[in-house]
Amino acid sequence: MTTDAMPSGRRIWIGLPAYNEEATIPALFPRFLSVFPDRAMPYRIVLYNDGCTDGTVAAAAAWQDRLNVEIIGRPQNMGLGQGVRSLVEHVARAGGPEDILFIMDCDDTHHPCQFAAMIAALDTGHDVVIASRYRAGAHVAGVAAHRRLLSLGAAVLFKLLHPCRGVLDYTCGYRGYRVALLKHALEAHGGNLVRERGFACMVELLLKLRRLGARMCEVPIDLRYDLKRSASKMDIGGNTLRLLRKLIGWRVRGLE
Repeated sequence: MTTDAMPSGRRIWIGLPAYNEEATIPALFPRFLSVFPDRAMPYRIVLYNDGCTDGTVAAAAAWQDRLNVEIIGRPQNMGLGQGVRSLVEHVARAGGPEDILFIMDCDDTHHPCQFAAMIAALDTGHDVVIASRYRAGAHVAGVAAHRRLLSLGAAVLFKLLHPCRGVLDYTCGYRGYRVALLKHALEAHGGNLVRERGFACMVELLLKLRRLGARMCEVPIDLRYDLKRSASKMDIGGNTLRLLRKLIGWRVRGLE
């Protein structure tokens, strides 16, 4: 990434919710080093330890002499929602309004080489950018056909139930947020900004930001499940069905 993408006064934060990702740190962190070769660049990687029981924390800490890495978290596994909430709150407190927070998976399926395109999209006047599986030019590797079909069908239902202008991919965890928007959202919702424990938290946060008038856009993702080294921690079918039930409930009674 060139320094042009990070003008003076703006810091890039990278939030990594992590649960037992020891096997992926040696592959993912060199990718950060290729994007941020100089520690003087205005960025900070914040790994959220979601009660890891393996060597994730030690593996990340071993990079602190080469990358700007901070580790936060809890000794108990609390789920993705707690990780996203903690990262948002941490960066909203420590960051400036011009900063950008990227939240991405820590399993080496999302790549930091996409930061530049996502920052460029935000700089066209948007508050949230999503790396989307459903935009022209997206590349998805290592995902079975039936899972891709299930995800596409769910995305169509999400769009029908809760239309968000500029959004097709409601559940992808690779997003960039303006920190000014997150500060505003925390003022509006406080500790209730993210209440869901599982991956429904991604849709919950998106819909709450939409209600605040956030301008959203998408860029095509390069999703590399073929590089995933850790075991999947998500029941895709079960989680999707539970999320659809929540979406219907939110539609009926309004998002809390």
